[in-house]
Amino acid sequence: MNLTNATVSERIYTAIRDDILNRNLLAGEKLTIKKLHEMYGVSSSPIREALFRLQQDGLIEYRSNAGMKVMEFTRQDMAEIYMLLTEFDVIALRASTSSDKRGGTVAALKMCLSKSEENIDNEEWNYYSDSFHTIFYEQAGNSRLTDAARKIRIQSTLFSKKYELQSENRQDILKQHREILEAIEEGDLAKAEESMRNHIAASYTKALATLEEE
Repeated sequence: MNLTNATVSERIYTAIRDDILNRNLLAGEKLTIKKLHEMYGVSSSPIREALFRLQQDGLIEYRSNAGMKVMEFTRQDMAEIYMLLTEFDVIALRASTSSDKRGGTVAALKMCLSKSEENIDNEEWNYYSDSFHTIFYEQAGNSRLTDAARKIRIQSTLFSKKYELQSENRQDILKQHREILEAIEEGDLAKAEESMRNHIAASYTKALATLEEE
């Protein structure tokens, strides 16, 4: 694959993914090469590559009798997603707060929270809210853990991007993030783990409400 094709493929993958996450492409919506060519103005090859990656992300599904469509989620799907998300995030928290890594993790989390506070009323909020969690994976330094959690995290983002549009939800999330950081700073990792579990449980409740609205 040459550089030009790789660049186009990455661009179209990002464009389709963002349109799914932002609900410009709706759950259950059929995706054909022709339709996507008309929407994004690129050839079929990078579109196919993007669709393959999005299928791996769990954002679209293929059925032999129906073709490609945007993934639809049930309450059971949500329960499975957030159960795994909880365990992955707790494992990442534990791995990133060992004695040799805690200082770097705390510093990164503090900077992220500061940016979250600065951007709580604009589009950058979602990036910093998600970054709070990805910091644990980065600091853990376990590529297999990061790879295992990637699909689950992307699927959960489909719902968090919607409920995080509400100011009160952003305030709740920011408060929960602070509680996790404070527990880590205090060296009370059991409390930090409990706070993380409570935080994701609250996110699950918000995600279910979002699912019911659709």
